[in-house]
Amino acid sequence: MSDPIHPTGSPAEQVPERRQQGRTIREVEAAFDRQLQEHELREQARIKALIEALKIEAFPDGAEAHRAAHQAMIDAAKQEAEFWRDLKFTIAKKSIWGILQILGILVLAGIAAKFGLGALAAGAIK
Repeated sequence: MSDPIHPTGSPAEQVPERRQQGRTIREVEAAFDRQLQEHELREQARIKALIEALKIEAFPDGAEAHRAAHQAMIDAAKQEAEFWRDLKFTIAKKSIWGILQILGILVLAGIAAKFGLGALAAGAIK
């Protein structure tokens, strides 16, 4: 199996036209352009292979499963935030009702004391 990162053979074997003598500048430029394009294609293939290998390593169950796992975490976080918001609202609502009940009892006790109804209520208990 050939290694795209470390190709085998010497540079002269890979590019035999490098060592030819008596070439015109146009021929050299054409050879250079051709070699550059071939190099670019090899590098693109190598980079694509490396990216695919990284994808497989990073997402062993596939990118869709990874995306679904993140979506599940996002949904769970939203549900947790909603739970805490509802809990805070319920506690605040019940606290306000409790305070209003205590204030109502205190107002009734004050009215009873002002009009002497506390003695009647105490006498009725005995």
